[in-house]
Amino acid sequence: MGRRWVLPVALLVPLYFGGVTILYAFSHGYIVQDDARLHIVWLQRFVDPRLFPQDAIANYYTSLQAVGFRLIYQAIAHLGLDPLVAAKCLPLPLALVATGYLVRLTAWLWPHPLAGLLVALVFNQNVWLKDDLVSATPRAFVYPLFAAFLYYLVRRSPLPCLGVMALQGLIYPQLLLVSMATLTVQWTRGRLTRSAQRGDGRLWLLGLGLTVAIALLFSRSVSQEWGELATAAQMRAMPEFAVGGRRPYFGVSPLDFWFRGASGLRFPLFPPILWVAVGLPLLLVGRRQGKWQLAPVPAIAPPVVVLVDVLLGSLGLFVLAHALFPRLYLPSRYTFYSSRLVMAIAAGLVLAWLVDLGWRWWQMGRSRPGGLSPRHRLGGALVGLFAIAVIALPAIPPLFLDTHGWVIGTHPGLYRFLAAQPTDTLIASLSAEASNLPAFTQRSVLVSEEVAIAYHPRFYRQMAERMAALVDLHYSPDRATVRTVIQRYGIDYVLVESQFASPDYLTRQTWLTHSVVQPSVEGAIAQLQDTPPALSSTIPHCTVFAEADLILLSAPCIGG
Repeated sequence: MGRRWVLPVALLVPLYFGGVTILYAFSHGYIVQDDARLHIVWLQRFVDPRLFPQDAIANYYTSLQAVGFRLIYQAIAHLGLDPLVAAKCLPLPLALVATGYLVRLTAWLWPHPLAGLLVALVFNQNVWLKDDLVSATPRAFVYPLFAAFLYYLVRRSPLPCLGVMALQGLIYPQLLLVSMATLTVQWTRGRLTRSAQRGDGRLWLLGLGLTVAIALLFSRSVSQEWGELATAAQMRAMPEFAVGGRRPYFGVSPLDFWFRGASGLRFPLFPPILWVAVGLPLLLVGRRQGKWQLAPVPAIAPPVVVLVDVLLGSLGLFVLAHALFPRLYLPSRYTFYSSRLVMAIAAGLVLAWLVDLGWRWWQMGRSRPGGLSPRHRLGGALVGLFAIAVIALPAIPPLFLDTHGWVIGTHPGLYRFLAAQPTDTLIASLSAEASNLPAFTQRSVLVSEEVAIAYHPRFYRQMAERMAALVDLHYSPDRATVRTVIQRYGIDYVLVESQFASPDYLTRQTWLTHSVVQPSVEGAIAQLQDTPPALSSTIPHCTVFAEADLILLSAPCIGG
């Protein structure tokens, strides 16, 4: 099972990446991860139930989270820790758990100490060069949960395997489908090759029952409150899902459709060393044919075929998600995470063999009468430089921190002012800052680009109405219309940018121009050519706070 020092040394890799990330996450007074603005901000109600009262946005995005994910943050809140603070710390322990399971799994496949270390290195380089782990949202839990599932599956430990699958379903239900697909491929392959063991069928049946129960429970809980997902036909007719929309899916190029975005396979491209994983099949074939005599191919254990099972299961779900779209949600979710784990394991095994090959080649050169030849010296130098680059470049903090999607607040005075207002304060704004205000002020917004996602018609109808009202509020030349919008929604403050009355400013609001409220936006743009908005005339006497290019207006003053 490998040497005892392998795991502690391997854990130094996530400790480095995670430690640097935590230091950065607490280096600014106002900083939040991009996806946390959508999925975690609202969970602050676990600490203070008065926050976001009667907020449809908070209710919607909270209800979308699986019960297990909510319970984790609820437990954290009971310990007195703010969810947004906890979200900055969680990625490190998640990476440590995932790394631990991967090292142990690798030891079962090939008990070579370098294999586990290299798997840990490649895996962590990959996940810390993405924004999913650092988001601390449900998808951040995918890596430790799937690594644990593979470990127990290879060890043929059915009860822990089912336990992990249950956790998957309670935190990220789509991952449970990938695990179930993996079990299905493994069981089918075993029956075809007559290598299935007695417990395989029982594990498959129990896993199927668990998957069906959790999938029904999750989908029913969401549909009862927000109705069914939009159909493919509805999505195709909406600008939000076309090129330039908030969630482009239809009309993109074939390359983008099949390999990128929500519809694509999204196989990892960075770090490039991950792609040595494709050499694993060649390695295994070469071993059977007696090739690679300089460095004999290791006797990798037969359970390595589980990597193939995962890929086949993931691809099967990817195809099924396209066929049933959008009933299984986004197709890319079924290949994005599993491919990263599979490729990290395969790459670690291949790299360990390549190191063995290089070492033997070096030793052969040293054993010759004349010592190392110039060719050996040059080769050794090039390999050394390559190894340093492979290890060092992805570990440069500015490089991997830049991929994490951190949003840094640039208007601290505004945030402090709004945070001091009553908890039921509602702010309306076209500014990009509207997406940051719930995180930095714990106050509700009428609508924002970040939350305007059109998957559930029942929810999005409300958002579309608010988006149209927001355009009227900002650009209607009629003061009575402005007053009506303020009274209808109970708006307390209107936040505008100094250039908001420019037609170009509104044209740049692509989340509005590529949406169902496009006609309202076009009408407002045409109106601005001739008539200034009524809101402009209220700025001199209704401004309560100004910072840089942002102006905060009192809504009662505007409507008075």
